[in-house]
Amino acid sequence: MSNTLSELDEKGKKTLDSFVLFSGERPDGIERLAQAGSDRSYYRFRYGNKSMIGVFSNNVEENNTFIYFTQLFKSLDIKVPELFYVTEDKTVYFLEDLGDMSLFDMVQKDIKNGELTDTTKTLYKKTITELAKMQITSAVYIDFDKCYQISEFNEESILFDLNYFKFYFLKVSGIKFDERKLQNDFNNIALNLAKSGDKFFMFRDFQARNIMIKDGEPYFIDYQGGRKGAIQYDLASLLFQAKARLSEDVKEELLEHYIEQVQSYIPVEKDEFVNQFYFYSLIRILQTLGAYGFRGLIEKKSHFIESIPFAIKNVSTILEKNELFINYQELHEVLSQLATTDRFNPVVFPEFTITVTSFSYKKSYPEDKTGNGGGFVFDCRGIENPGRYSQYKSITGKDKAVIEFFKQHSDIDKYMLNVIKTVKPTIDNYIERDFNSLSISFGCTGGQHRSVYCAEQMIVFLQNNYNVKVRLIHRELRIETQTSNSHSE
Repeated sequence: MSNTLSELDEKGKKTLDSFVLFSGERPDGIERLAQAGSDRSYYRFRYGNKSMIGVFSNNVEENNTFIYFTQLFKSLDIKVPELFYVTEDKTVYFLEDLGDMSLFDMVQKDIKNGELTDTTKTLYKKTITELAKMQITSAVYIDFDKCYQISEFNEESILFDLNYFKFYFLKVSGIKFDERKLQNDFNNIALNLAKSGDKFFMFRDFQARNIMIKDGEPYFIDYQGGRKGAIQYDLASLLFQAKARLSEDVKEELLEHYIEQVQSYIPVEKDEFVNQFYFYSLIRILQTLGAYGFRGLIEKKSHFIESIPFAIKNVSTILEKNELFINYQELHEVLSQLATTDRFNPVVFPEFTITVTSFSYKKSYPEDKTGNGGGFVFDCRGIENPGRYSQYKSITGKDKAVIEFFKQHSDIDKYMLNVIKTVKPTIDNYIERDFNSLSISFGCTGGQHRSVYCAEQMIVFLQNNYNVKVRLIHRELRIETQTSNSHSE
């Protein structure tokens, strides 16, 4: 996203002022870069044939950690960006421009083409070689008191990740479990991992998006969450990144390569090392599902909902290592249910399909499983409610008495005319563009009268005007039907 100097917000203006102070010149151009999951703002400054990245953040404590790690890693010849300048108040700093290509971008390109290329696999191996170097050679020099908020990935941290999964994914997923037994399994896993294995520098969020590719070499960014911990966790984060979708053969090959690199620095008891790798892989996968649950199932952000099936596929893979997890009976049962559930599988229609739903606002919005993030949602609660009268409480918006009530006591048909005027252009556009699906939902207080009537009327309109497949879901009535339309112009 490009910006003229006059379009910059306050953060951008402060970053620009800092650039001028540092360089003594005004840039030829500024490009605001897309934000990731943080509150930091990134800007690319171009001047002559050069460029650098300006970063703004009010989180000075986190900035101090990033600056400290960057300076230390650079002194140890680890591939991180050059740090050029930090403002006196530590809210702005300038970094080497590593370009726009991440390892994740390369993987996604390979996925579209059907397989991981040798070039990408070689970059993974280079990344893993540099990771082992960073983790082990830096640990003796790091003052872990300078870590951001948490200095060690210990028993408490492991339990935090596992409980994050329990509260933000498991409890809203419909999976049944005994909370006391599951917590006992979590406690035992956390205790066993915390007291076993060597601890060095743990990157913490070592995923392919945080690995930039410049001149054929991997460079690391966003390591400010680093702390003392088990090094297997970082490899698990990389190999089990949900949307990277690495094959099991590739994962095994890269794990072997990592063990070889680690052995060049420290002695390794291979079987124990591998077992710990899979336990940390499970923790990382479950922590990721917790994040997807919070951002997706609770906050309803479609990007995170779309990622859930990929993470569940990783659960299935981990479960195959059942000799490691079978002694944790409740956890094993939870993993088995996750591996076989189809609740989070995306719905893919073979032809354009319009889903019309009635629902109760008291029971949340309808769940969208197409990956589109939802569609039209119309609020019917401003219409006179027959549910307030005893004679209508046991019947629905499909019944003749309720329909007559609407005709006599409300403007519901006028409301529906406005709804149809709103949705028709989108339906026409979606058909023209060969879209796969559209959802139209109607909500009221109980999901029994007003929303049901409106959904039924929408079906009538669609059947009379379009030759498309239509799904009707009266969620609170537990009714679902599907029709292939035979309308012809």
